[in-house]
Amino acid sequence: MKHIFLIFLIILSFYAFGQDDDTAIDETSEDVVTLPPVVVEGERIEKKPKRAITGDTITSAVGTGGDPLRVLDKLPSVGVLNDFVGILSVRGGGPEDNIYYFDRLPLGYPYHLYGIVSTMNAEVINNIDVYPGGYGVEFGSNSQAVIDIHSRSRTDKLIGGKLNLNPVYSQAFFEGSIGNRGYWYVFGRRSYMGPLFELLPILLEIENDLVTQVPSFWSYQGKFVYQLTKTHRLVVNALAANDVGKLHFTSDEVSDSDLRGPLSTENPFDSQGIHFYSEIKERFKSVVSLSRSFSRSHLEYGDGYLYRDSESTYSLRGDVQYWVKFPKTLLESGFDLSILPTNLVSVGARPLEEGDWDFDFRLKQDGEKIYTDISQDIHRMEGYLQATQDLFSTRYADLYATLGVRSTYYNHIENFSLQPRGLLGLTIGPEQINTVGFSLLPVDIRFMYGNYVQNPHFYHIVLGRENPDISPSHATHYVLTIEKNLTHETRVEVAGYYKNLHDMITYNLTDRQYENQRTGSAKGIEVSLEHDFGDAFRGWLAYSYTLSKRQDSTKDKEREFMFGTPNVLSVGLNYKLEPFEFGANWQFKSGVLYATLEDRERYTNPFTKNQTWIPVYGEIVRSSPYHRLDLRIHYSIRSIFGLKGGLNLEFWNAYNRTNILQVRYNANYTKEVPVAQLPIVPFLALTLEF
Repeated sequence: MKHIFLIFLIILSFYAFGQDDDTAIDETSEDVVTLPPVVVEGERIEKKPKRAITGDTITSAVGTGGDPLRVLDKLPSVGVLNDFVGILSVRGGGPEDNIYYFDRLPLGYPYHLYGIVSTMNAEVINNIDVYPGGYGVEFGSNSQAVIDIHSRSRTDKLIGGKLNLNPVYSQAFFEGSIGNRGYWYVFGRRSYMGPLFELLPILLEIENDLVTQVPSFWSYQGKFVYQLTKTHRLVVNALAANDVGKLHFTSDEVSDSDLRGPLSTENPFDSQGIHFYSEIKERFKSVVSLSRSFSRSHLEYGDGYLYRDSESTYSLRGDVQYWVKFPKTLLESGFDLSILPTNLVSVGARPLEEGDWDFDFRLKQDGEKIYTDISQDIHRMEGYLQATQDLFSTRYADLYATLGVRSTYYNHIENFSLQPRGLLGLTIGPEQINTVGFSLLPVDIRFMYGNYVQNPHFYHIVLGRENPDISPSHATHYVLTIEKNLTHETRVEVAGYYKNLHDMITYNLTDRQYENQRTGSAKGIEVSLEHDFGDAFRGWLAYSYTLSKRQDSTKDKEREFMFGTPNVLSVGLNYKLEPFEFGANWQFKSGVLYATLEDRERYTNPFTKNQTWIPVYGEIVRSSPYHRLDLRIHYSIRSIFGLKGGLNLEFWNAYNRTNILQVRYNANYTKEVPVAQLPIVPFLALTLEF
């Protein structure tokens, strides 16, 4: 039955691709169709439970150094772990719950060195759509939050470019048009962090012999767009990145002797794709993509421990939007057929796991490291159907609904799942046209329901004792949002959500295998307020309260999720006074979780007879709250050697707040040792544009 379902989706997609029409279309799929003001149903029915960030917002963000993904933690219920690590936690979820796309290509990882800078270029980004939860079936499994990044597909320049120089890296971006039918861009970045690491021991009082090889990274992107006909467009794109670094751990960093010594890591990834777009305005949109991606995680440390996970993905993906009756009835369908050749090599090691306060990632049996070297071709098939219907429409109320289902087949565990998802929306009150001042109506209310399945990783099945009986993790989302434009310049949104999590996969230390033994939940409320006054002033406020819990097994007590942050408040301002632009952002959030020291015990290794201290942990508590003020001054350069450009000066943590990164313990486990996050940091960058 599942094969018939997928064949039906393929036929429907190619039926749409075969259509042609003389109707003019927008050059980019990212463009929004603007309807006349009196026809509001089309705008309402196309609403998705997402937050959109434009390219202008990214380049003017404060405290990010112009980085495109660092701006995401300004959104409510979206936070980074700390000043150094840019891994996102969305609505009480972990980093493994997020999936990133860049122009339909999967991102191997979004940040260089876990947070120094993102692997994407801000100059080319048109918009970022963030789906924090409760989204429809158009996005696949293996995630509960989606960050969908779109780059622009046209320019007014015959040829142009931009250079950026700062203390961490340099980058170059070039773009151009191909007549009036095509567009291209290329981008490259390379780090030079030697001077920074020479300065770090002075700023942070760390051991200067910890870094034995300065971490380095590089990345590139490229895109080619050509309008074949009025309805068909061809896009070819590619992206890649790599991170390399080497540390040396002594007894100050780790207590166990077999973990001391060098730690080296390398994490390359690359993706390439060919995409065929078709569009007839108010009738259908479709795209077929053929892509290939590769990623590898390589970690080598201590006394010969090694973990290396390599995966390639060859994917054929198609998506169709078909308006049966514009703008009242929309049908959507799609498929994703993937082959994943995978190889895993482990010498006594497994990936780190949230909730393991000792971070013990060693795999041993009878004192010997467990060796694993296995390869396999994995197949995954996905398909979806979704319908959106305007159920009831009058001058004073619009009621619309979306109902869909996504199916997934994962051959490695012979699992087939159906994931129903839906939305019910109500717009109350007439559309206010040319209204001046405050208005109570209209107001938009939406309720979203979604069932999400995350298949096990390859290492979940083969590391330790093999467990082919392992099953996917499940999550059920319930989301209620209320949106209101108070005035033409002021917008407010309130959202409440609850997520039920079960069958999550963790490592069972007793049975030495991965099992579906963790459960959990996340609930919260988020409020955002935005105000724009022309192009000169923009202000925003975002607050979220999240309570995220996990229960590691039926034998364990429920605990707070390590990556969760209960309270987050962000306040931001931007003001333009040509040629200057001023910005400020202040953020307050709950402190980090850590395990207090209650006692210590002597431990004698039965094989080496060496004696060490092991900690006895007490309650899990939070450190003092985090707060930080970032300031930004940007000066636009009209002409320098015939080039345009800008000088950007930022002060991160402007009042030099000592925020806690984590709490460590001394070698004998007699006292806690807090580790600080960034002190006050000036960031200066020069951009040149032609």
